[in-house]
Amino acid sequence: MVAVDPALRGAGLGKTLMQSLLMEARAAGAVLSILCPATLPFYRGLGYGCGGVTCQWSAPPTAFATPPSRAAVLRPADPLDAAPLALLRRPLLADGNGLPERTEALWTLALCPDGDPADLFRDPEGYIAIMPPRDRRLAVADHCLPSGATLGGAMGLLEGFRAQVDRVTWSGGPNDPLALLAGDGLRLDGREEWLVRPLDVAAALEKRGYPSGLTESATFEIKDSLIFGNCGRHHLEVAQSRGNISQIEQVVEAPARMEIGTFASLFTGHASARALWRAGLLHGEEKMIDRLQRIFCGAAPWMPDRF
Repeated sequence: MVAVDPALRGAGLGKTLMQSLLMEARAAGAVLSILCPATLPFYRGLGYGCGGVTCQWSAPPTAFATPPSRAAVLRPADPLDAAPLALLRRPLLADGNGLPERTEALWTLALCPDGDPADLFRDPEGYIAIMPPRDRRLAVADHCLPSGATLGGAMGLLEGFRAQVDRVTWSGGPNDPLALLAGDGLRLDGREEWLVRPLDVAAALEKRGYPSGLTESATFEIKDSLIFGNCGRHHLEVAQSRGNISQIEQVVEAPARMEIGTFASLFTGHASARALWRAGLLHGEEKMIDRLQRIFCGAAPWMPDRF
């Protein structure tokens, strides 16, 4: 949490705190900083860009009345033991884009959002955690529904609250499985963007995954007013889902050019190269933009966690 005494605000103290934190994180080996912002202008001024979304969904319990043909039997489990849940969730980390591997603190926030443990139900493949109904609403604290059978069991569980609640609410991504199968009454109640700030561009690009089967290269120039090591021209070569980055002084072809906050959105795949180019945030020749488009394409990044 970042806070400044109200009597001392406006003097740049918050910016100084954040700059020091980012430089300490980079020195410690961190390549990205991610946060859920209370204010956008402040963090954009520090080089953060939009990295992905969190969608707030809701539906009446009757919207889950027609589950998939296969439905697993979900049984109560211990919400204070996250180790087996982390194993169930791990395949989603590989298939999705943006999901963090949770620390103990993040698991506590996910399964005990109000301080009290949620009611957890699971089968060998997935799980769903729900809070006690309140004000005719049922909140899903967390869920991992990777198979049709587990999804069917979860939908049957939620539909069973039709006499107690009017709405079921949950957080997820743009293609959330519950939202894809929900019937009449499904609603997207909110869409929040979380922010990302590259601390070490070269390391981040080499740790990132890339589309399978793609062999491509691109040259781009980044401007970063805070971290000088990120500035300059970078040449990225992608092959076998891995990236190799080098900084160069001279180039044969004109590089694409962007601010660090624009690069942040491109890096995660939240905004495509062509969309950033059309918005005037990414500059360069169309053929170079198309290369960046192919390199950074992928599933829409999303994250249900808040911190």
